[in-house]
Amino acid sequence: MKEAVIQILCAGLGTLGFAMFFHVRPCHLPVAALGGSLAWLCYLLVWQVSASPFLSSLVASAAICLWSETLARVRKAPANVFLIPGIVPLLPGGALFYAMSGVVNGDMERFMAKGSETLFVAVGIVGGIVIGSEIVRLVMSILIRRKLARERAEARQGGENN
Repeated sequence: MKEAVIQILCAGLGTLGFAMFFHVRPCHLPVAALGGSLAWLCYLLVWQVSASPFLSSLVASAAICLWSETLARVRKAPANVFLIPGIVPLLPGGALFYAMSGVVNGDMERFMAKGSETLFVAVGIVGGIVIGSEIVRLVMSILIRRKLARERAEARQGGENN
């Protein structure tokens, strides 16, 4: 438990550093850092259930995508301001390092194991972003349709009363 809390805090701090590197406005920095912590929390929760780097990355990146899209509307900022720093904790840096180390040292077994893990995590991140974006797109289209239907109904009622 203590280790997980430390990991989540470090994910937030790392995200804060990357957000500063990407020149995120200072007013958005705390929320961007919180997004990185949220992404890592989701990753750890799914990892406890599945022990799958692919599924953990998929769910965590979908969650951070939904978080980013929501904050984009609340804070009137582009979603990328929150999304790009938020996925940084999910990037498979360690697995990629060990895959490249395997190539350099001629250890093809290690390269294949860590290379496939890197690929699965990367595909999981992309898949989660696509799923999250599509959920937002569907919700927004439903809300827009409801608003238009409500406006049409009000216009008809106004026309009947005149």
